Amino acid sequence: MIPSVETMIAQYVSTWNASDLDAYKAGFASCWAPEAIYTDPGHAMVQGVAALADLALFSWNKFPGRQFHIIKRPVFHHNSGRYYWKVALPEGPREGLDYFEFNDQFQITRLVSFF
Repeated sequence: MIPSVETMIAQYVSTWNASDLDAYKAGFASCWAPEAIYTDPGHAMVQGVAALADLALFSWNKFPGRQFHIIKRPVFHHNSGRYYWKVALPEGPREGLDYFEFNDQFQITRLVSFF
């Protein structure tokens, strides 16, 4: 079990830096509620660990070697929060913000990404 919001978000972000489907599934399963929802400006909504893992693999195949990093620690209250991240892409870095909701087991139940 994940012990804190900070650990939950660190696990989530580091999982995006994997490069294969099994690693995505295992990493997201530890910090993502089974029916959680993900949305961002460039993709349709996805729900569940398997769909999120598929999206992460699609992203990796589109941008091989991309690496995500947290640039501002999560701020949170009442089971919701936000944090800022940066990703290194071939054309240069990009920054974004994720809004998230989580349950009492420190699993993400909803995440909305802005970039």
